[in-house]
Amino acid sequence: MAGAFVGVADDASAVYWNPAGLASGAYASFVFDFGRQEQVPDGRARSGAWRQTGRILALSVPPVGLAYYRVGVYASDPAEPAVLGVPGREEVRSSVHALTTSTVGVALLQSLNEYVVVGTTLKLVRGHAAAGFAKTADAADALSAAGELRSDAETKGDLDAGVMIAVNRMRLGLVARNLTTPSFKLDAAAGEAVEVERQVRVGGAWGSGWPGMSRVIVAVDADLTARAAPSGDRRDLAGGVETWWKTRRLGVRAGVRRSMIGESRSVVAAGVSAGVTASIFLEAHVARGQQDERAWSVGARFGF
Repeated sequence: MAGAFVGVADDASAVYWNPAGLASGAYASFVFDFGRQEQVPDGRARSGAWRQTGRILALSVPPVGLAYYRVGVYASDPAEPAVLGVPGREEVRSSVHALTTSTVGVALLQSLNEYVVVGTTLKLVRGHAAAGFAKTADAADALSAAGELRSDAETKGDLDAGVMIAVNRMRLGLVARNLTTPSFKLDAAAGEAVEVERQVRVGGAWGSGWPGMSRVIVAVDADLTARAAPSGDRRDLAGGVETWWKTRRLGVRAGVRRSMIGESRSVVAAGVSAGVTASIFLEAHVARGQQDERAWSVGARFGF
């Protein structure tokens, strides 16, 4: 649903999206998902390119959730002559950067009353940042080179916190991620580091069958903080719809998001869930946006 999930967060991935959502989800849930998002210009890299890969393995039996997720962010700057000041030189290079984090999270819940639940995810984050040069003008090859950069890894503690308010068919969620803003050394000698940004997001949702199973879900999310992106800072507003058919054996969803600051840079997304059994689903999603931005993911979900 283009990222409109903070107010839904009804499976084990809520450990990431909004830990407080675990209280209103399935009694037990298991989620695996792998995907990639990128913006890669065709041919010679006259502008920057970036790629983000992610995978998550999560299990929840409320009031506890467990998750492991790994995120890699890779970027390349426009190609330039390998010998500066010699624009006619055929040999070129691209500056490349990488930040990879592996996170283990434990989510814990606490009900304040029958309508309000708070949750927190305690995290250990092992990450490394690196920078270098790739001897290529091809954007895709430069990003592949960024993925091969190596540096010493560091382990940091971090914390997410969330709130979920559920009244009849309405839910309102709020989540703050990366509260300690962990940083990882890019160049120990120069004292440079890359910081994982704090993110605050609010979401509202309506479900036709809540509390319980819903055939139709409508959700809207909004970033309350800006985040850095290769195309410029973004603060997204996202909206999406999910609907279920064939006695809940087929689910389809779609959504759109756009930045509320700078250029809109709209992204349209669609996804599908296919039931292997009444409780096991195979899932996939695709997204396309402006400036050649595109994404896809595949995964599986179990819940009862």
